Amino acid sequence: MALYTARMAAQEAQLHDARLTLLHIFNPQMLNLQIPEEILPPTLDLREKLLQLAHAEMEKLRQSIAEDGIPPRMELEESGENIGKAVIDFGKAHAVDMLVVGSHGHGAIGRLLLGSVANDIVHYASCPVLVVKHHED
Repeated sequence: MALYTARMAAQEAQLHDARLTLLHIFNPQMLNLQIPEEILPPTLDLREKLLQLAHAEMEKLRQSIAEDGIPPRMELEESGENIGKAVIDFGKAHAVDMLVVGSHGHGAIGRLLLGSVANDIVHYASCPVLVVKHHED
């Protein structure tokens, strides 16, 4: 899903001769989960490990998009905010022209098959938003 969405964003960037930034929002509040010590040893720095994994996945995504001809920037932001709000705040702070988000189609029927993060972004962003529908192979 992320690769498909990123490729759509890269196509838009190429079409408009625009800069492309891949953004990952890391919410440290996810670490407040109660995980038994048998599963997760107390010596493991979970926050650092999750940040490393996110960075590695983003690097793979960046390389794949760069192979298509658009060298994207990567941004890994840490925010305690709701993910959608954090994306919107990033967009405002960096004066982006468009946000591209993927939709998984999860959530209540009232969201009309738009994921909650995408739903927040569509409703509250101050710039255009391209929603990439989940692509099933």
